Amino acid sequence: MATLFNRSFVSVVIVQIASLFGDAVLRFALPLYVLNVTGSAALMGAVSAAAWLPYLLLTPIGGVAADRVNKRRIMASLDVLLALTCAAFLALDGTVDLIGMSICALIVLYAVQSVYQPTVQAAVPFMVPRENVVRATAIVSQISALSGLVGPVIGGLVFGLFGIEPVVMVAGAAFALSAVLIVAFVRIPFQRVERGQGVVRTVVGDLAESLAFLRHERPVILKTIFLVAGINVTVSAFIIIGTPVTVTQILGLPNQFMGFAEGALALGGLAGGVAVGALGNRLSLRKAPVFLLVAALSLMPVAVVLGVPMDAMAAYGVLLASLFASMACATMFSIQAISFIQMETPAHLVGKVIALAMSLANCAQPVGQLVYGGLFDALRGNLVPVAVGTMLVAFAIAGLTYRVLKRGLPAGEGETSPEAPAAALR
Repeated sequence: MATLFNRSFVSVVIVQIASLFGDAVLRFALPLYVLNVTGSAALMGAVSAAAWLPYLLLTPIGGVAADRVNKRRIMASLDVLLALTCAAFLALDGTVDLIGMSICALIVLYAVQSVYQPTVQAAVPFMVPRENVVRATAIVSQISALSGLVGPVIGGLVFGLFGIEPVVMVAGAAFALSAVLIVAFVRIPFQRVERGQGVVRTVVGDLAESLAFLRHERPVILKTIFLVAGINVTVSAFIIIGTPVTVTQILGLPNQFMGFAEGALALGGLAGGVAVGALGNRLSLRKAPVFLLVAALSLMPVAVVLGVPMDAMAAYGVLLASLFASMACATMFSIQAISFIQMETPAHLVGKVIALAMSLANCAQPVGQLVYGGLFDALRGNLVPVAVGTMLVAFAIAGLTYRVLKRGLPAGEGETSPEAPAAALR
């Protein structure tokens, strides 16, 4: 436990590769399948928004579970549930509407991730020394990005050549493998927390305690979370809805190219994680909003692609570069923010606070996806104002985030070095 690459942490990293690969394959293929069948960006946005709802509702509960229930059991049980969902999808193929099945599968997928990810993030401070929390969080982010890189590329190729069923089969096998590996190898330190009241009161009390911690002891984090929600409802929703529409309908490229576009996003996330891991303790949360500013500016080339006639492959290359840069910068900000929360939150609250932060930061994303789905359908002939407007709003939010952190973090706070003042995690 004295080093970063101890047995507990390495085992979690390994099983994450399989589970997140399955997640990335399904998260990519199912909405694209809906778009291919219906041709409607608005319907794809509605499907994505519907899938987000259980995530937003269950993430705070997942944080409570992460702090009170054996984390290893949570992870294994959820991977089994996802494997069974994939099996049900395949078993019902040909007997029910696959659009409805895709929606149900996405809802289960997002619901599971609402509990799975807070569990993994909450486990990090218990598996590595405090001085390695930033690097450990960066590694977890890199694994997610790597799975997001490989998953959509493979999913795009398989989907483009053979259809949706083999994609679901591959994802189900990945979830089953992850569950087996968790049971066989993962060991996460766990100390049972007793509860003296019913489940509902326990959940409500834990969430109230977490929100009170953010409001009274770390209000700067709470303000930043709401500003990040603004980034999610603009930049994230624009990318999620706009990328497949641009690649498959505006540029007229095959589904395999959408897989490579998702790969560019994941590669950007991987690069951002590598950069944070390399820079480590030299980074400061006070200066992190600079990365949000660059992420917003990276949308300008997308406006060029949407407004300037050019060769489809040239436009595709510009789009990939823009997606890569935007995701790399957003990831660098995200890792620093999560690491700061992990280090500044008492051990008995860390899972709940992270889950609450994730839920609040993503609460408006379904609305954004619905709005952008409608915009991409209604303004298909002139989408430049949509891209430019998104960039300007995101740029303003990034500037506000910089101002909030500058005023809200005293000098020396927000640094990720071991000497930075923080609440005890153990």
